[in-house]
Parts: sequence; C-alpha cells; structure tokens
Amino acid sequence: MLKMFKEPLAGSYDGITPPTLLPVGAISDGLNVRKIGERGGWKPRKGCTVHNTTALGVEDMLSLHEYTHPRNDDYHFLGQYNGNLYDATNDPPASGTTFGSSIVSGLSTSVPGFSTMVGETFFYADGSGPPVAYGGTGPLCSGFLTVEDATSANYIDYTREVTDERSETHAILFTAAAGRYYVCSPEIASAITLDIGTVNGNAVTAVVKSWQAGAWASRTGDAAWDDGTASGGVTHAQDGTITWTRQSSDTMRVLGGIMGYWYEVTTSGAISANATIISCKVVYAATELSNKWNGVHEYPAAVRFYDHSATEYVDNSGKVTNESTSQYMQLGEMQTDDFIYVKGIEPLGGFGFAMVADYTQTIAAHVDSIEVWTGVGWTAGAGIVDGTLDVAGDSSFAQTGIIWFNAAAVTAKRRTFDWDSVPGYWYRIGINAAFTDTDIRVFMMSTTMFPAALSAVDGVIEFKNRLFIWGDPEYPNRLHYSANGRPDCFSGGDSGYTEAFGNMEPITCARRFHNELLVWKENSVWLLEGYSPQTFGKLLLADTIGLASPKSAQVVETGYPAMMSDEPMSIALWQDTDGAYVLDGRKPKKISGPVDHYFNTEYTTAIPAASINNRQSFVDPLRNEYHLLLPTSELVYNYIRAEWYPPWERNIDLLCGLSLRGTDNRYYVYGGDANGHVFRLETDTSDKNAANADVAISHNIVTRAISATQPQPTTLRFTFRKLWIEAQARGVSTALVTTFYKNLATSGTVLNVPAVLNLQESGKDLSVPGLDTSQEECMCFSLKFSLAAIDLEMELWSFLYQVEARGEIEF
Repeated sequence: MLKMFKEPLAGSYDGITPPTLLPVGAISDGLNVRKIGERGGWKPRKGCTVHNTTALGVEDMLSLHEYTHPRNDDYHFLGQYNGNLYDATNDPPASGTTFGSSIVSGLSTSVPGFSTMVGETFFYADGSGPPVAYGGTGPLCSGFLTVEDATSANYIDYTREVTDERSETHAILFTAAAGRYYVCSPEIASAITLDIGTVNGNAVTAVVKSWQAGAWASRTGDAAWDDGTASGGVTHAQDGTITWTRQSSDTMRVLGGIMGYWYEVTTSGAISANATIISCKVVYAATELSNKWNGVHEYPAAVRFYDHSATEYVDNSGKVTNESTSQYMQLGEMQTDDFIYVKGIEPLGGFGFAMVADYTQTIAAHVDSIEVWTGVGWTAGAGIVDGTLDVAGDSSFAQTGIIWFNAAAVTAKRRTFDWDSVPGYWYRIGINAAFTDTDIRVFMMSTTMFPAALSAVDGVIEFKNRLFIWGDPEYPNRLHYSANGRPDCFSGGDSGYTEAFGNMEPITCARRFHNELLVWKENSVWLLEGYSPQTFGKLLLADTIGLASPKSAQVVETGYPAMMSDEPMSIALWQDTDGAYVLDGRKPKKISGPVDHYFNTEYTTAIPAASINNRQSFVDPLRNEYHLLLPTSELVYNYIRAEWYPPWERNIDLLCGLSLRGTDNRYYVYGGDANGHVFRLETDTSDKNAANADVAISHNIVTRAISATQPQPTTLRFTFRKLWIEAQARGVSTALVTTFYKNLATSGTVLNVPAVLNLQESGKDLSVPGLDTSQEECMCFSLKFSLAAIDLEMELWSFLYQVEARGEIEF
C-alpha cells in the first residue's frame, strides 16, 4: 500500500527527545540554521565581515562596549583586550584595518568587564580596580565660576549657562585686569574647549593653572600647551581648545560648593567688554572614578576644645550643632598649644565655622595646622585654604567661612578617646599665634566630606539615576550606590549600601528590569525595588537557582508568550550550571530542555567544568535571539517563539558579543574572538578565517524519525520510495547533500538518484526537486539535508515522501 505525506518543517528543534517521539515537523539535529518565520521553515545563519582586518594581537577580545554621548552624538565602540580598553577608529557599521587605540590600561586580562552610562558618563568595571569613568572626547564641564578680581572670593556661578547647550545663554567675563574664571572637570583634565559668544578684542594672552595640594600651579608653557582660542596673539578671540600636559599631581578642591579638579584661567590684562562664553567643555582621559563630596554640609559627629592649660577636653558638640547664637564654642584667648578637635563619620576635607556677629577674631593670627589621626599619630595636612580670614588675609575666624585642606595627602583612621567611645575620624585645628581677643564665639560648625577612594569592584549598572556597583570586598553581598544624579559621589546621606542579599556569598551580576533591578548570586536571584534609599527593598525570587556565568545575563523587552499567553512579558535570560533560565519578574523557568545535553554531565557534549562559569551572551534584537557562547559552539534561543535552534559553529569561535546601534541608527551585532579580531555578524553569506578569506557556512537539518503512518511510531516494515522537497529557488546551481539514516543508524547513505537535489530554478521562487530513494526494510528513517559551499544557502520549507507499508500493527 503506497502512501504519500507532506511534512511542513514547522516544528521545533529538540536535541534530547528520542527522534521517534518527536511530533510532525520537528527536527532532531542540525547546524548553523535558524527558523525562517512564525510558520516554520529553516535557513542558514548569516556570516560575518571583519571589523579590523589587522588583529590587535593574539590575546582574547574579552568584551565589547558601546558609548554614545546623549547630547553631542560622540560615538565610541570599545573593546577590552589584554588589560586595555580600546576605542575603535572606525565606528559601526564602518570598518577598517587596525581596531583603534587604548584609552585606559591596567584592566583585567582574563575577566570580561561590565559597562553602563549614568547621565552623560560611561562607566566600566571588571574587578581590576575602581570603576573607570569616561566622558568621551568633549564632556561638559562640571563647574564654571567667574571672579571679579584677585582678592574677591565672591563667585558668580555660570555652570548652568555654559552646560545647557543653549546658544542664547552664556557666561559674562569680567573686564577687570585681575578678572578670572574657574573651570571644574570631573577628573584630571588636559584641555578646556570653549564656544565663545562675544569674542575678546584686547591683545592679551591666557594663563591656565591647576590646583595641586593647596596651591595653583601654572600649566602655561607645558610641553603640550596650546591656546586654540587665540587669533593674532589675542586669546579668546575665537572658538577653540586650550590644551596642556595632563598632571597626575592635580588634586581636588571645592569651589562654589562643587568638588572636582579645578582650573583657573586668567589673562595678562583686561579683556574687552561683554566677552562671553556660550559653552565650556573639558577633556579628561578615561580614568579611575574619583569619589567626591555631594555638596551637602553636615554637622560634625563631635567637637571638643582642648584647653592645654587646664588639660581639659571641653565638649562643645551640642553648642555648635543647634544653630542658636546664644550657645557657642568660646575661642577667646586660644593659645598655640590649644586645639579644636572635630570628629566625622567619614573622612573630612573642610570645616565650616559660623561666627557670631561682633564676636570675631581681630589680630594677625590664623589657622596654620590641620592634623589628622592616621593610626599611629597626628599627621599634618597641607594646602590650607582659610575662608574665615579677614580682607587682609591674616586673621582667622574674622568672618563666617570654611577652612579647607588637602585631604588627599593623608589617610585618616578611626579612633576613640577616653571621653568618646564611638569610633570616628578625628581632626585637630591649631593656630600660629595666641588670640588676644577674650570673646570669640563660634555658634555653629559644619563639615564637608572628603570621601575615601573607591575599592576594586566587579561591575556597574545605572539604576534610578544612580551608579550601582557590586564586588565591594567589604560588603560582597550588598550593592553600593551613588547619590542621585551624582554617579561620582559615594558619600553623604543620599548614597550608601543596600540591605544584604542573603549570606556573604558575592553578588555576581545586576541588570535593570522594568522599574526594578535584578540581582544574581551564584545560588539565588533577587529583585531590588524602590525609588530612593528610603524605599529600597529586596525580594527573594529564587533560593536554589543562581547565575553561573555573570556575562550570560540579558534582559529583553519585546514580550515572551511562553510565560503568559494573554500578556506578553519582558524577561531576563541567563545561564546557570544546570541550564538556561528565563524570568518574568516572579519566578524563574528552566528553558534548556531541548539543549540539555550541553548542561547534563551524562552527555559527552556537556560544557566542561572549567568553562561553565565564564560564558558570555548577547541579544540580537532584529531576529529576537538570545545567543549563549559556548567554548566551541553557540546556542541560540528565539525568545518570541520560545524555541531553541540547532547549535551554531562558526569558523572562528566567538568569546564575546554585543548588540549596538550604529552611527546610521540601525541595530548591528558584533563579536570578538581569541585573536584580537572583531567581526560584524549577520552580514554575509560566508564566514571568515584568520586571513580574512571567505569560508563556507556548513549548514544542515536532520528530521525526526519518520514511520510509515504519521504521527504513529514505527511499523514492522516499510519501503521508502520517493522524496521531494519544497525550498526557496536559487538562480545558480545549489546542490544539496541528502543523507538517509535507516532505523536510526549512526552512519547514513547519500541519496542522489537520478541526481542530487538542486535548488536552481529559473524565474521561480519555489523549487521542488525530487529523488527516487527506494530504501527497503525500514522501520523508521531520518533525513539530513546539508550544504557547504561558499555563498550558497539552503532554505527549506517542507518535504514530501512516499512510503509503501506492509505488516503494519493494528491496535
């Protein structure tokens, strides 16, 4: 009895279920193919082109990153290679010869890094040190102040006007001969770029100074000095960039309530009237993030006045923290061996003194020492800037002000005293000459933090306009977060640590998920909720499932019908030791059943133990695919259809991948290999080898085990008579190899009578070639359709087969 059946290739791939149990249309194996569409069919994956034809070297390309400044479209394609972060010369989709040049060194040579962007700044971390901050080629300055003359301390703050990217707002420069302005950079700068509105017409030159350990040091005349704003010897006569040699000895200070690296710009004489600056940018190298003060003054934790003559530490804490002039700390007749002791809960960089009017200090005596307890003794700080001095500059406590010092030069340590058992950072302030005034009243004190440098961290993520970091060695099970809108500020009450996520087992990764943050550990999954430190709270989602490979975690927001059929869900995907998981924010679901042989150690194909914790992944948003990179292959999961594809094997194995938006505003996918090359994926009909030569994409599919009567299992005996395939027609000869596997044999027979299946068909989109198979004594059979020729592609939709059955078992 002859029977003919049509089998649409509309099923899924399943590499675990026995082929005889697979449903109609399913495939049991394959290579380098993906589903054509919702209704089925299979076609080969695309190949690649080389982004950099000259390899960076022979080391691993560990990770890829993309950073586009949100306001000036400053584009950067970045690659982590051999301890460096390289900035590509050619921005995607453009390609070239060399990859680019290093913008920062000293990074990990074995651990791939994480990156994020907060506001307008790019941040990177891989466990090798504190987060790296990078503002691109021209970030806006973080502060801009003008001052009328050399003696004035009254700053006019034009920060907003020169950073709002509006042409109608600007800073007005003073015309006085001693007029000057100050520019703040988030990190040590090497240039200032000015967009000048009304230009200067007076023949004067510019002088730039940087703040170093308590004093201004000239940068003019450095090897790299160049005033790009000068024209005909006149500075600020045109738009341009003032450059100098970057100085690692530059230190932070506070001006106008802003902490950062400040640069003073003066001119050799008066500039012309109405000179204005529309925009001010700085240039700073990618560098370790400097932890800064958030601009909020806080009360000291304790204040004592040490009276040497009485050998007494007088407690003034309550008197200088209630803001009432009727209660005060008395400094009258203070001697050179008396001290003001101040305690902070964090290291301090400045001390504010509010003086009662008419009860100030009047003689030529000033603060000449600020000492810090550094663990074994008191160490003098340097670079004192006294804001309480009088106009003459020789009498401290003559007015309300802040006394600053170079806190970067010393490392404060916590301690206690006999009269204060709570540990804190202690400082003591001394004077150079005895005060003769008998009544000097300080009614309030404040402190400004000088935050300690950040420790090495494993990863970074933006959440709620804050920079969150993980991998802190002191609190490995907590996230450390910055102040709101201040990713460089991890001090003060608006920053801190989250609650502990379980035991001290380290956090391995964090990703944004809706309005929450997904947090993984090796054996658990958590959700961080809330909008501020006061509302942050954690929720345990899984206590026996975790994240094996930190760089395998991805979040997609295009919907996932497998969780809820009536509500598309955004999901997170990742790889654990025992398989791949998906999460919709409630409970994880294991999805790796069809590819379980890559995780289950019963199979020889299981991922080696040495590789299970360092896999990476990327998402292809155009094709709705999650790609998990294995040591020599690639697992691909379509998250819209919730199905896996047969494994992919590239001619050059990828170590990392990245989906990015190119300079033409389209999505592209890139990957890096173990030999310093980066490839643009899904862009050709062939792979590439190390010599950048085309290599055929070998691709195939293997059908389920087919019996005489579908969908029933095997019969006693039948004959497989004929075969036809329905496929996309090709304009050139495209010969497939058709292999027949009888009764699940491990080796097959190539079918080619009367000729091999050829997809060439002139003037048509459909090709239906056939074979005379005539295979006797079958109980079941599988077919493998394969092609391995450069630039030729096999696109199969369905196949028809004719069988002759006899002796069929009836039930």
